[in-house]
Amino acid sequence: MGKDTNFIGQPIFSQLLKFISKSKIDRIALKNKADRYTKKLTTYNHFIVMLYSVFEGVSSLREIVIGVLAAG
Repeated sequence: MGKDTNFIGQPIFSQLLKFISKSKIDRIALKNKADRYTKKLTTYNHFIVMLYSVFEGVSSLREIVIGVLAAG
């Protein structure tokens, strides 16, 4: 069975992430020196977490952490 290019069986959130270019976000972060002092949470990872929190409608950091840990 070959890989299907359709989005069958994938969560909607991962489908949306396929449309976002990681290299473009990294390029913007490099231009603005956004990741200058980061150690773990890069601009791209922060963007993913914020996007997740908007789609899930969470209202606290605890809900974000629990949701991201459960999804990962």
